[in-house]
Amino acid sequence: MADVAAAAGVSVPTVSKVLSGKKHVSPATRDKVLEAVRASGYEAPRPPST
Repeated sequence: MADVAAAAGVSVPTVSKVLSGKKHVSPATRDKVLEAVRASGYEAPRPPST
C-alpha cells in the first residue's frame, strides 16, 4: 500500500480510505489513487479463511 501511496502522491491512510470506500476523499484524489492501484497491480490482502 505504501508503493501505491507514493505513486499517487498521497498518504497510506488516504489509500486506505479510497480502498475501503470512505466518502471523505476528493474525486481527484480518488482518481489518482485508483490509477496508481491499476498501474501497480495492487491487490488488497484478503482475510484468512477459517
